[in-house]
Amino acid sequence: MSDSDTGKKLIEEGHLGHFIDAYAKVTGETLSVSSSGESPDFICTRPSGEVVGVELARSPHDYESASHDRHWTDRTMETYRLLEAVWQMIAAKKAKREAPHWRTPDNTILVIELVDYTFNSLSWASDASLSNDFADAGFVEIWLADHSTLEAFGKIRLIGLYPPRVWGVHRQPALEGKPFG
Repeated sequence: MSDSDTGKKLIEEGHLGHFIDAYAKVTGETLSVSSSGESPDFICTRPSGEVVGVELARSPHDYESASHDRHWTDRTMETYRLLEAVWQMIAAKKAKREAPHWRTPDNTILVIELVDYTFNSLSWASDASLSNDFADAGFVEIWLADHSTLEAFGKIRLIGLYPPRVWGVHRQPALEGKPFG
């Protein structure tokens, strides 16, 4: 494994740790890491012993725009533009999940990381009629991991996309109150 690949995997492990922590708070269920690799990125186990894959996917962005925005804007993106990018990422990961080498094709959680941008509004997440839009993607769960809260609170915000029981923005007490407290 190259130094670049090793660095990428270390970053993924850190991101997975943030996801697992937020996931436990939001769902009340723990995930334990069994192994890492590719296709999917991690194999985890639920308390029941059930094996589940976790695939981390970073929302696509234009590097130059992201670099500029990191310095000169609040790093929010119009909701329709970011949802379109999320939809494209889900479609791409669906195709990869269907490949014969995928280790957990019928039991994978997809986590789309919003690292460079966040939504300019989360009002769309209160529309539960959208909660079945991702049913055909083939993932057992789909989450958005919003990293915009990480620097201030040390935690990520989870937004559930699928299945309908996890839809929307979940209350996370660690993200309430004043940051840097």
